[in-house]
Amino acid sequence: MNIKSFDLSHVSVKDEPAFRQAAAALLSFAASAGHIGAYHSFVCAGLAAILPSASPAVFIGSTLYYLLFCSFTEGLVQLCSILVISVIMFAFSHSSFKDSPAFTASVCSGVLLIFNFAVSAAAPVSSRAVIIGAIGSVMTGCFVFSCKTLQNELSLTRMLSLGGKNSVHASVIFVTVISLLASFDLFFNPGRVIGCTVLLILARRSGSSGGAAVGALTALAVLIGDPSLAVNTMLLATAGLVCGAFAELGVLALSVSFLAVCAVGLATVGGSDSVKMFIDASLGSIAFAAIPSGALRRASEKLFGGRDASDTISRATASRLRFAASSLGEIRQQLALVSAAMDKKLKQAPLSETVFDCMCRSCEYCCICHRSAPASAEGFQRLEKQTLSYSGLSDDDVRRSFPGCRFPELVSDSFNYAYKSYVDGRAAQLHIAEMRSLVSEQLCVTEDILSDLSCRVGQIRSVDKVLSERVRDAFSRLGCKGAAACVYLDEAGFRHIEVLLSSGVAAEPMQLAVMVSDICDCFFDLPSVSVSDRLTRLLFSELPAYTVTSGSFSASSTENGYSGDTYSFVKASSCECFAVLSDGMGTGKRARLDSMFAVSLASKLLTAGASMRSAHRLINSVLRVKGWDESFATLDILRFDLCSGAAELLKAGAAPTYLYRDGSVKRFCGDSMPVGMIGGCAPDEFSFKLFDGDTVIMTSDGVSEETVRNALEATSGVSPKVLAQKMGELAMECSEGGRRDDISIAVFGVAFKNTDNDI
Repeated sequence: MNIKSFDLSHVSVKDEPAFRQAAAALLSFAASAGHIGAYHSFVCAGLAAILPSASPAVFIGSTLYYLLFCSFTEGLVQLCSILVISVIMFAFSHSSFKDSPAFTASVCSGVLLIFNFAVSAAAPVSSRAVIIGAIGSVMTGCFVFSCKTLQNELSLTRMLSLGGKNSVHASVIFVTVISLLASFDLFFNPGRVIGCTVLLILARRSGSSGGAAVGALTALAVLIGDPSLAVNTMLLATAGLVCGAFAELGVLALSVSFLAVCAVGLATVGGSDSVKMFIDASLGSIAFAAIPSGALRRASEKLFGGRDASDTISRATASRLRFAASSLGEIRQQLALVSAAMDKKLKQAPLSETVFDCMCRSCEYCCICHRSAPASAEGFQRLEKQTLSYSGLSDDDVRRSFPGCRFPELVSDSFNYAYKSYVDGRAAQLHIAEMRSLVSEQLCVTEDILSDLSCRVGQIRSVDKVLSERVRDAFSRLGCKGAAACVYLDEAGFRHIEVLLSSGVAAEPMQLAVMVSDICDCFFDLPSVSVSDRLTRLLFSELPAYTVTSGSFSASSTENGYSGDTYSFVKASSCECFAVLSDGMGTGKRARLDSMFAVSLASKLLTAGASMRSAHRLINSVLRVKGWDESFATLDILRFDLCSGAAELLKAGAAPTYLYRDGSVKRFCGDSMPVGMIGGCAPDEFSFKLFDGDTVIMTSDGVSEETVRNALEATSGVSPKVLAQKMGELAMECSEGGRRDDISIAVFGVAFKNTDNDI
């Protein structure tokens, strides 16, 4: 594709309804020919639930089969079920759960069960037929549930992964399809041939476990489709287990070992189906050997995830980051145990006990003052309480508690000296405890950041080595020697390109976006550029489904003064951007410096891949040790995910944020503390889905909710920039005649792209 010559205004993607209807009719015709044992399959009714828009074609295909090859009464349950399922799905076509796999499967199974029992009650049939019909209804429901689940994932992520929990759904579909094909009586069995082919493919990729699993599933499917063939088919599980051990030796060794095990097993078991079973295994082996290795590898990577060196490196990097994060967590726990042990060991003795040991115990008149032990203890506790309450003790206080004391001056001096030592020791302990707490918090923040980076690296689903080399060569031709490039897919199915350069590039961002789009046959947005230590990082991402336009307003509380508010809009990638707003405590240069520090540090952390919560914890920790009194600042972070259409909010002592949608205003506000005030204070977090036409408004505490609502009512259909200016002017008018606070406003307009015209 040459994107440079593409006229996007004339490009569109249109469905082919005629082709879809014909394909649905053909599938329904073939599914109606399938059997469960000696009875017709219900899968054709399942197709009506899976493809509700093609229900007429499904009904026509099934009707045509029963009219040509059977009697109409034999397909009465199937045809009636197709009609009822089509009506139900049409009635719920605009509901929120029309695409729910559970709802679709329940409708399909319920309708089939009702008609199965109704026809059985109206016409005399055997109990065996009723039971098999009920089993077929449940099986069809499971088939529909699995198909809808994979269909929803495909439409959401634009890729189909059969690993993990999706392997269960793939197994259900595999068993259903193979059982239908196994019921056809030809000179070979199509179900077993395809089962043997898939068995060899999985044995080559996953070894003995994959081969044995597919062999067992094939045997189960053949048992459902044609029970008379099940005995010999059970050999496939053993054949898959054995041949998997030869997977590393190549296609020929794998196929020969598979056929050898099948031949030995069939010779031992015998039976009229032995020759046909060996023919099926041979045809499956031939089909497996005929598949090009490149096509097989690419299909395997798309369905099960890549396994090349680049993908292995990314997974290893994610594992190492997780290991480093867990190691820091263990160090932090050990530090907490040491701190607790030291605090227990350094526990200070009471003042009364210290003074008695130092003064009274060695005094020759001790027996006079301390004739009564309870009275003496009560007197010393009273003196200690007075010392702690009034930060000192006088001679008269000692005489009132101990009239017979010969040295009240020395006792009061001892109490005062012990109190001073106690205060100094307590201050030192608090300082040490605070430092330990800060170190532990720093370790915890570092652990969180490593975990965030691990999650981001782990989201790389597959790396395209060929495209990575092409992108690298393209940058080399532009004069960027030593460029490193990586083209990868994330878990959501969106493609990204990361390029690292040791020098600048003599090209405009638009030219670079066109160049990489040409190479990868995919539309990319302008790159996100970050520079650190003479290293330039370019991040290209697919054009997202949503766009955000912004406008801002800022005004100081004094004429020609410094505003204590700082605002920044950070674009981490085409799919992810952040808005950061901070209000420093107070006004003037001091508040401005605190807010600038918080916004600058948050922007760097978010661009580097840290989460909003990790950025909050680190900023809170750094402001607490900055060395100034009352170094506080609010922190308000808004994250836009333009690919999935979601927004997240993090607030630490910040003013409310407003969401304006369809004429109504929703307010997001919390009660958390500003950053830098206390440790361990969790921020307030919110999230919401974005829709076309939404307006999000961030403000500082100089803007009231009434001002926001009045500005939204007074303006309609204006750009975010105009709305922010109008809102700022109203806020300044409302504060005239009184003390005005710093004013900061950021307005964001959300729009959904029409992807049909963008492709």
